[in-house]
Amino acid sequence: MAENKFRAVKWILNILILLFLALILAIAWTGGFEFHVLGIRISNYNLANPLLIVFFLLLVRFFLGIGWINSLTVIVTLFLVTLLAEAGLRVLDLPISLPSLKHITEPSGVLGYQLVPNLRDGSININSHGLRDRERKWEKPEGTRRILGIGDSFTFGYQVDSKDSYLKQLERRLNEGDGPWDVINAGVTGYNMWQYLAYVKCCGYRYRPDLMIIGVFFDDFNGDPFTEMKASDPQRYRSLSSLRIVNFIRNSFEMLKYRYRHLVGATWLKSIEERRAFINKAKVGLLLKGEADPQIYRKFEIRLRKLLQVAEAHQIRVLVFLIPDVIQLGHPELQGVNKLLREICDRCGVPFLDMTPSFEGIKDTNSLYLMPYDAHTSPLGHSIMARQLEKRILEMYPQ
Repeated sequence: MAENKFRAVKWILNILILLFLALILAIAWTGGFEFHVLGIRISNYNLANPLLIVFFLLLVRFFLGIGWINSLTVIVTLFLVTLLAEAGLRVLDLPISLPSLKHITEPSGVLGYQLVPNLRDGSININSHGLRDRERKWEKPEGTRRILGIGDSFTFGYQVDSKDSYLKQLERRLNEGDGPWDVINAGVTGYNMWQYLAYVKCCGYRYRPDLMIIGVFFDDFNGDPFTEMKASDPQRYRSLSSLRIVNFIRNSFEMLKYRYRHLVGATWLKSIEERRAFINKAKVGLLLKGEADPQIYRKFEIRLRKLLQVAEAHQIRVLVFLIPDVIQLGHPELQGVNKLLREICDRCGVPFLDMTPSFEGIKDTNSLYLMPYDAHTSPLGHSIMARQLEKRILEMYPQ
């Protein structure tokens, strides 16, 4: 009787494992599902939970198959291996064993959120002023021309090493000529025009830059001020991640999930054509075409004018440039926002540079972006921007 019950339990486990494996395949193939049964909403777009359940079921099935004594031996062995792995990760101090990149920001009453000062998070190092850059002093070095770069994730250098961001490449290029030049990266992922203005008013002017570069992406036209980001406390998060092995496993999974998200539902990344179709159907498609609510463009211009007033009060020159989305290249009908931004800059009397023609001049435009893994610019794309910015800056500051 006991043996029959034991066999029945194993059969039930086998069936559950097959069902959850089928569920995982369905989510991976379709990107997720949602339906209603008796008014109850049932949905799943995340592979993490089914994978954890399958792992647990396989573990139970394995232990039932080898007996209690062997199970105890395996558990003790796994515990010792885990201890050794934890010790090894602490000695090696691998970036992947540190807390996740998702928690590099903290709430800010002025900016909504900001980068956490003095944070080391994998390949991301934030200085004491809350910038992804080396340590800086507010005072400008004697005899140095200083540039302050502000912008969103493209300026921050999302998904590329700091040295490959366009601002750091620009700094190296300028210093190969008649230097010295000091280029500061004040880009923050997700920022838009109201935050650029707020940052310059509260902090940016203190660097006393000779020139301020504003890298604009089309979604910078969106967004209104909010008092403070709703977010968990980074220190609280860190207290839950004191085990390096836990961080290593979680970060490895997150990296794989992020890198291959185009295979599990992120249609805007599967290909340039699918991204173009996706954005065309969304409201941001109107923004690209220059056909969104005129009030959106008007707000942007008002904020830009206020930023220019702050810059003028501190004798800072300003250069605005546009970073194109990959779907805009070779598609003039999606470049209406380019024309509007140029007109805004002309009315405000500020120099403007559109990177779109330079990007379109590259034969393999796909190489300028990280598609299909991410829609941000690649090191090559950053290099093109740095080259064009250097050319314009040297025109503004003849040797």
